[in-house]
Amino acid sequence: MLQASVPVAPRAPVVAPSVLRGAVLALACALCVCVFFRNQIANGFTLLLGDRHDAVIALSILEHWRNVLGGAAEWSRTAYFHPVPDTLGYNDGYLLFGLVYAVFRAGGADPFLGGELTNMAMRAVGFLSMHVACRRVLGLSFGWSLLGAALFTLSNNLFIRASHAQLFSVGFLPALAVLLHAAGAALLEGRRAALLGWGAAFVLLFAALLMTGFYMAWYFLFLAGATCLAWLAVAGDGPRRALFDALRVAAGPLAVLAALAAAANLPFLLLYLPKAAETGMHPWETALQHAPTPLDVLHVGEANLLFGWMVTLLNGVFRPDFPAWSERMTGVTPVLLLVFAASFAWLWRGAAGVMDPVRLAWLRALALASLATWALTLRFGDATGWWLVWSAVPGARAARVVARYQLVLVIPVVGLAVLVLADWARRFPAAAIAPLVALLLLEQANGYAPLFLDRPLELSRLRAVPTPPAECRAFWVSAARTESRFGEAVEDPYNHNTEAMLVAAVLRLPTVNGISTFNPPGWPASWPGQPGYEAEVQAWATAHGLAGLCALDLQAMEWRLP
Repeated sequence: MLQASVPVAPRAPVVAPSVLRGAVLALACALCVCVFFRNQIANGFTLLLGDRHDAVIALSILEHWRNVLGGAAEWSRTAYFHPVPDTLGYNDGYLLFGLVYAVFRAGGADPFLGGELTNMAMRAVGFLSMHVACRRVLGLSFGWSLLGAALFTLSNNLFIRASHAQLFSVGFLPALAVLLHAAGAALLEGRRAALLGWGAAFVLLFAALLMTGFYMAWYFLFLAGATCLAWLAVAGDGPRRALFDALRVAAGPLAVLAALAAAANLPFLLLYLPKAAETGMHPWETALQHAPTPLDVLHVGEANLLFGWMVTLLNGVFRPDFPAWSERMTGVTPVLLLVFAASFAWLWRGAAGVMDPVRLAWLRALALASLATWALTLRFGDATGWWLVWSAVPGARAARVVARYQLVLVIPVVGLAVLVLADWARRFPAAAIAPLVALLLLEQANGYAPLFLDRPLELSRLRAVPTPPAECRAFWVSAARTESRFGEAVEDPYNHNTEAMLVAAVLRLPTVNGISTFNPPGWPASWPGQPGYEAEVQAWATAHGLAGLCALDLQAMEWRLP
């Protein structure tokens, strides 16, 4: 006897784990970036990071790269300090930022919005690269890697230092670590093709980062070099012999990578070495002034949601004259520091049975190198180990604010802290770990946001500059603005120079004005209204044989012919 068949409900489509993880990763990245830029999103992108001095300098360089891509500018010569060659070498190059910025500008964004969207993109790069570093380098699971990426992206010290756009280049450092780790693994395993591939990717990204933000590229090499030295000390004879044997076997691929590195970094060296010789870079007194003290290790800012009271108390007791705002306000949040400290005990006692010995040796080396290099930066009165670095290590004199190294140290601090948390999660109930994770995220919140760039105001001024007369081949600023939105000085060299730099880049009309980390010889140092200003401009024009030099009045928004 035939039985009636029972209808089978259609099976729900199965979402591939990789697709689901990709969606979670994208959502987490977007959430963290939106939290970091919450103030700009809330104000409709009317108040932006930075101010009309340093932020506008950065925007003028971003616009420069847009002009380069459009064939309207030579890559090494900006629109300011006309007609000095290789003027990009007086400041960070912003190359990678400029490529992203050009995309936003091509999509219709104005210069100010384009700059802020670029900052957001750089934080997204940081989230994704930190996530991959946690997965590939540290061996963390997907979920714990999300936490590591979130802590790095939301880090309190970068949030309160975000007025300096070039610092967002720290987001590329985990990507460099991933590439270097892959190249190192290929070296030890004798995979020559993989060594060439991963090594070439590292070399090219590092060269691009050097041309983007020197601070972060140099600090990466500094920490990586210290980690290698620490590894030689802790690895043991067997691993050291294995490394030296691998280096001998891979001599050919390594020679190819060395040649590629020389070629890739040649533009940087040709641009910046002559400028470094010309300017002498930063004097020791400047580096000493901006070296962190032990208190600055915890200086998370007085507006930190959880620990601002602690900063106020410590400053009040130990340095009552210390300003509330300082370039040394780059400290690491206390709970994160405590978990990082716990990682040392774990790496030397608890990790041996749960981790591959090769990875463990490198993690121990990273922990030691982070601690040792951190200690070198610390200042005790006028004494600091940074003097040894500043005196002996090439490129160290270009780092003005030594305290910014703490922005880089957040990467190993977060990575090692999350490793410990992941181990604790295997041994303790979730009810004990979840509050600690929440506390680590919450302590990154800070009420201070350096939003001092009024986009509607600055954009209206930029658009009010009329089309220059056809006779103009370059210009100088004859009168500067007199108003100040956030208390910025108007009687100083920044006021007219920074505005001239952006006008020059947007109009693609060079200006003799400009101001940078370093300035060329003979630079007109006065400002409109001072008795000697016009004579300085005229002396510059005569010395450089300039013709067709028009004057731009930034009060009346009028041009004056030569």
